[in-house]
Amino acid sequence: MSKCTKEEIATILHAAEILKQKNFSEKINISTFCKEAGISRKNAYKHKKKINVTVSSLEEMNQRLQQQKQQAEQKLHHAEKRARQADLYWELRNILVTLNADIKKNGSAWTPERQKLTDEYNKISSLLGQEPHNFWD
Repeated sequence: MSKCTKEEIATILHAAEILKQKNFSEKINISTFCKEAGISRKNAYKHKKKINVTVSSLEEMNQRLQQQKQQAEQKLHHAEKRARQADLYWELRNILVTLNADIKKNGSAWTPERQKLTDEYNKISSLLGQEPHNFWD
């Protein structure tokens, strides 16, 4: 039984190829490696074929993952923006409920509470790109 996994064997063989392509003076001796790993050269190259991991395929995979990450980040940003808008609309709704109660209680008369609620409403609505509103006219 080999001391190395199939993936480790394939990785070492790929590394040997890269060293060969880069013209390194000291070469990895595949026969010695196979003997140390307890497998035949034929088996080593079978593993390499099955697990065909190359630097370019890893780079392509990395690029795809980076694109997927960017898309996920954009979706998350959009979802967070929509959630914030929903929260703002909910706050506007609560202000309107409170304003309605103030109007029922005090009629059309101006009250400090109505002024405070109107200011808060207009502050929030401006964040949503809405026009200001006057609730005592």
